[in-house]
Amino acid sequence: MKPRRSGRGFTLLELLVAVTITLVLAGLMLTVVTNTLNLWQRTQDNFSTATQAKLALDLLERDLQAAASRKDGGNWLAVDVLNVPGSLPTHGWLVPTTAIKPATSESQRLLPLPNNGATPLISNARFGMSGAWLRFITTNVESVESRGSLPIAVAYQIARRPLSGAIAATTQADVRYTLFRAAVSAANTLTGGNDVTAAAYASNSATPAGPRSAATLTNPNNTDALATNVVDFGVWFYVRDTASGGLRRIFPADNSDLSHLARDTGTAGDANRMPEVADVMLRILTEQGATLLAQIESGGGRILRPPDYASDAEWWWGVVEANSRVYTRRIEVKGVTL
Repeated sequence: MKPRRSGRGFTLLELLVAVTITLVLAGLMLTVVTNTLNLWQRTQDNFSTATQAKLALDLLERDLQAAASRKDGGNWLAVDVLNVPGSLPTHGWLVPTTAIKPATSESQRLLPLPNNGATPLISNARFGMSGAWLRFITTNVESVESRGSLPIAVAYQIARRPLSGAIAATTQADVRYTLFRAAVSAANTLTGGNDVTAAAYASNSATPAGPRSAATLTNPNNTDALATNVVDFGVWFYVRDTASGGLRRIFPADNSDLSHLARDTGTAGDANRMPEVADVMLRILTEQGATLLAQIESGGGRILRPPDYASDAEWWWGVVEANSRVYTRRIEVKGVTL
C-alpha cells in the first residue's frame, strides 16, 4: 500500500490573516521610522537656526554695546524700515517679476496688536519687506587696522539675492534671504564722517561693493553675509524714563513710524534720542521652509496657492510662520561718547 500524503495547504482565511499582520507590522515600522526622521529633521532645523541666530545676535550685541555718539548734530545711528520694492535694487536685492516677500500691511506690523490688553512683543512684529536697515558708528574691534578704538560705521540689513555669483535671474545659485553686516574701514569712516545717513555711505548701484571695507552702508558685499534664510530682522529702541525708572520705547512710536535718526544723547526728543536699550528680533527659515519658499517665489505655476489663503501675501506669511523660528534678545546700548 502506498503511504497517504497530506495535501492540505493554507486556507484563504489564513493567508488574509498573515497578510494583515504583515501590513500592520509594516505600518508600525513605517510610523516609527517617519517619526524618527521628523524628530531628526526638527532637531537639525533647531540647531541650524539657533546657531545662526546666536552668531548674528552676539555680533550685533558686541557692536551696539560699543556704539558711539557725539553732540554734533550728526546721525550717529539710524534705522529705516523699507517696505517699497523700488528702493531694494540699490541694496543689492534680486527683485523678480514673480512673487517675493509682500510689500503690504501683512509685512508691516511694527507694533502688533496684543491679545487681551497684553504688552506687544517684538517676536510678533513684522518689519516690512526688507526688515530693518540698521546702521551706526561703533568703536568695537573690527580689524588690526582699527586697533579696537577707532570708530567704524557698520550696517545690518536683509537682502534677497543668489548665494553666489552676480545678482541676476540667470545666476544658477539658489536665491535666499540673507542677513548682512557691512563694516566700513576706520580709514573710510574717517573720510565719510560720523553721519551714517551721509551721501558718502550711500550707493545707487545694484552691484555690491567689491572690497569688504568699502565706504557703503547701502549695498553690502556677498562676503558680508552673516546668516542665511533670515526673512525678517527688526529692532525696538528704549530709553530709561526718569519719572518711572522703567523703560520707555522711542522706536517705533506706532505702526507707521518707519525711521529713527539718533542725533544726540539725553537732551534730544524721543525721535532723535540715542537708545539705551534695544530689543532685537530675527526670523530664520528652516531649510525645508527655505526650499518651499523658493519654489513659491520661482513662479511658473509649479505651486498653486491653496484655497484657504485669501491672498498671495497671506500665503507667503502662512508658509513662513509654519517653517521658521523667531529669536529675540534685549541688549544694553552702553554707548561711547567721543
